[in-house]
Amino acid sequence: MGQEIGNVLKDMIKEKNMTIFSLAKEVGVDRSTFQHFLSGKRKMNLEDLRKIMLTLNLTKDKKKQLYTLYENEYDDREVLKNSQDIFALFGEICNQVNPEKNWVETEEYLVKNQLTSDKARIIKGQVKIEGIIRSCFMEEMGKRENSHIIMSINFKHHFLYDLIMRVNGQNQGGKIQNIIPLVNKKKLGNNLDILKTVLSLKSLDNIEYEPYYFYSGTKIYDDISIIVPNYFITSKHVITIDRDFESAIIYEDPEILDYYREKSQSILSKCALFVEKAPQTWLNDTLPSFEKIKKNNIIEKYIAFDQLDSLLNFNTSAEDKATVSGQSLEKAGVRISDIFVLRDGLITCAKNLCVRYLVNEERVEFILVNETNHLMMKLTIKEIGIVIVFREFFNYLPNSIHVCSPEEIKNGLRNIQSVTEGINNI
Repeated sequence: MGQEIGNVLKDMIKEKNMTIFSLAKEVGVDRSTFQHFLSGKRKMNLEDLRKIMLTLNLTKDKKKQLYTLYENEYDDREVLKNSQDIFALFGEICNQVNPEKNWVETEEYLVKNQLTSDKARIIKGQVKIEGIIRSCFMEEMGKRENSHIIMSINFKHHFLYDLIMRVNGQNQGGKIQNIIPLVNKKKLGNNLDILKTVLSLKSLDNIEYEPYYFYSGTKIYDDISIIVPNYFITSKHVITIDRDFESAIIYEDPEILDYYREKSQSILSKCALFVEKAPQTWLNDTLPSFEKIKKNNIIEKYIAFDQLDSLLNFNTSAEDKATVSGQSLEKAGVRISDIFVLRDGLITCAKNLCVRYLVNEERVEFILVNETNHLMMKLTIKEIGIVIVFREFFNYLPNSIHVCSPEEIKNGLRNIQSVTEGINNI
């Protein structure tokens, strides 16, 4: 425990007119060890910190203050960062909005018209390159279900993301195959940021978006480098772009076009699919925010705090809900020890998304819920670098400050029951 949280705890102990020694005895910690905790010489176990807060009968605000200080001093920075990244990922996927942009870029047509007389032309400048890509993109997608684009362009160029979303919003069909380089699977880098974009595009209804991946530094990367690091291929054009997006060449020669399409298909066959998409049967039950499916199909469930009343719905009739207790839940076959409640504000839009980690199969599933149309869809990730992040996250979460203590869960259930009883008595 650091010095700052130790000083804050000392002040709280004084406010409660207790001594350090009496509190140590109540919590069951050796007195000298407890003093080392408060002085910052030793790090306190999270469970002991919870016992201290329970013994001191602290308010919700003071508990949050201690949890925040504890989190700031948490040893495993990388795991903590991963958990924060995953919460951010969760929020972005839940809140994805299809932008309806009716704007028209002048370069889409001006640049394209200047090139119609030539089979190949060098283009200089990022604005013009983006303009020519927009033009070729819109021309190809105008073929609707017959359109087919192959590209190897990463998502730091957000205009492509906007274009795909824009066409999807216009109910146009078409197929887009995208080859994405990832950093080494042992180093996550911006892989989670890429996953945010890929999942959003893969979940679209009208566009068949197929993302593939490879690890940079592999033979596949060498193959792609042969046909320039970034390329964009339609049925009429090939645009090869340098790494910095400062210059590009656009080809219209059929022989060159055939070469690039054959080469790109060869590379696609070596790459792995990033995300698989499959429809799900509609369920009326509220899904948890996260699930960890362990060996022998034992499941750990992580629910948002505002989903706490869902604990009362497990194997329980409507008449019994008002009187359900923790003990009766256990009798009904629900192991509360395998259900974790996440703190307020960490998870939003809980009904729209469930993330599952399957231990045996080393995969992660994103279950997207569309309550308006009663549709459910599953996006499956098998890419090992991403799966490792979720494995670390799910192993970390049960013991983290993001999870409510059993006492807090019981208090929350009691509050729900008291409200339910009040309604039933009206």
